[in-house]
Amino acid sequence: MRDKKENSLLFDREKKKTANFAFDFSEVQMKKIVFGCCLLIFIASCGGNGKKVDPFEKLTEQLDSMNVGSDSVLQDTMVLVEEVIPVTVDESFADFFYNFASDEKFQRSRILFPMPYYEGKEVKRISREAWKFDPLFSRQDAYTILFDKAEEMEMEKDTSLHSVQVEWIYLKEKRVKRYYFERKKDAWFLEAINWEKLAHGEGNDEDFLTFYEHFASDSIFQRERLHYPLLFVTADPEDEFQILETTLDIGQWFAFRPPMMKEKLTNVRYGQTETLTSDTKVVEFKGFGNGFSNVMYFERRHGIWKLMKFEDLSD
Repeated sequence: MRDKKENSLLFDREKKKTANFAFDFSEVQMKKIVFGCCLLIFIASCGGNGKKVDPFEKLTEQLDSMNVGSDSVLQDTMVLVEEVIPVTVDESFADFFYNFASDEKFQRSRILFPMPYYEGKEVKRISREAWKFDPLFSRQDAYTILFDKAEEMEMEKDTSLHSVQVEWIYLKEKRVKRYYFERKKDAWFLEAINWEKLAHGEGNDEDFLTFYEHFASDSIFQRERLHYPLLFVTADPEDEFQILETTLDIGQWFAFRPPMMKEKLTNVRYGQTETLTSDTKVVEFKGFGNGFSNVMYFERRHGIWKLMKFEDLSD
């Protein structure tokens, strides 16, 4: 019976896959239109019958000393915010960030100008007039968030946060571009951007980001670093409220894997633990407002990283 259910699962999943999980939003809109038309026809035909160590401490001190978030600047900015969008957008960082990355007017209203822009030892201050709209990763098929422990993924839902950093991680260049967001008077603002070198693990143990770059770009290496059996968790196609746990063989992994970001990753630091010495890593792949959700669970054993478990709980 289990084999029959797993075969049904794999067959259904194969039909829904597109190359590298590219998202065709127009298809989603078309489905909505077709559904609406069918609903109208149905109504018409029936008319007669009646849901741990803080790596940012030094820079934070510099920002505080510059007084970039002065009350006068904040007050001027808040006036603009009220004209753009309701304050309810700040109930969670995710809600705020969606609007910040997709609405140019809203974005400009949520930056504390002049904004410090750090690159090495140089510091520039960007004025409101000089700022250019930055969509961040809103135009990508998916974005990633890194965790050391699966339990810390719950921090994404924390509405009491007051400081979050969003990152572009450039794997080949070994650099990271970090955006510093602070919550002031119950509203989120971008207060600084910083470029810096990417931290790298020391010793003989394999560095995770170095491993991931190779894993994402080399299918032969990727095959070698799959744990067997590879655990697979997904929604039961026969009952969307039930979770099905099974395994994938190598061919099925390559059919179901998420869009592997090869040259750069994104990350959102909610305050989760991220250390170079951790022997476990969780990489969460999320769609930008489209319900896509995949998670890869890695473990470092005997100094090398392997993918142990893959989860697909997309809507």
